[in-house]
Amino acid sequence: MAGDNTWTPDLATSRHAQLAEAFEIFARGMGPFIDSRMADYFPGEISWAETAANRMGRPAEHGATDPLFQLLVLRRFWGPVFADHFGDDLRGLIGQVIEARNLWAHFNLPDDTSYLDRILLSLERVLAPVAPEDVSLLRPIRTRMKNPVNGDERAEPTDRVDTSGLEAQLIDTESAFEELQDQFADVTDELQQSRRAAANKQLRIASIERQLNEVHGRSEVLENYLDAERSSRNRLEWLFVGFITVMLILMVIISLN
Repeated sequence: MAGDNTWTPDLATSRHAQLAEAFEIFARGMGPFIDSRMADYFPGEISWAETAANRMGRPAEHGATDPLFQLLVLRRFWGPVFADHFGDDLRGLIGQVIEARNLWAHFNLPDDTSYLDRILLSLERVLAPVAPEDVSLLRPIRTRMKNPVNGDERAEPTDRVDTSGLEAQLIDTESAFEELQDQFADVTDELQQSRRAAANKQLRIASIERQLNEVHGRSEVLENYLDAERSSRNRLEWLFVGFITVMLILMVIISLN
């Protein structure tokens, strides 16, 4: 490819090492920011990293300082945790950097220096809103990547095995698997929220039923009390009428005498 350096083992090793350095700078700069945001998102958890790893269906042994884990957390929790701090245009860069990190891990980085330059630039753009002072540490790596010092750039190894097709399929499979894990985690979250909402509704219904039973019981007590009051009042009224009647009869008898 025009403008690219011819592949040599030394050059490939140099590019691999430089990209490793770039990922480490990125991880150091992003670490405190991601830690603070995720701790707020999972309050009360002993380790937000373990909780996030469980949500993503991944082991948590690498911890929150691992660049790949940080990138996966950024992608998985972008909406609820990080979207308000970054521009929408940066979200698409996360997936590209994750792909590059996987290629790096499998020692299958492209020979195209423009591709590596784009990945370094993506790291800079994501890191800039969080730790702008660390971006200056990435720029020299971009310069060295574009202008490598290599003793012999003409030698092409004859015994190099071309596994790029298989590695690309592996990366695609891993990416698809990670996306399915994210979708599964989203559905699980929605299911848990639905279950919690249904449980809350059941509790409310049970509370209302108890209140209705209590009101019904009090109404029966009041009805019985009112019936007793009515009976007592009726007896008093008849006694009063009888008393008045007796008094009238006595008055009549007295007047006749």
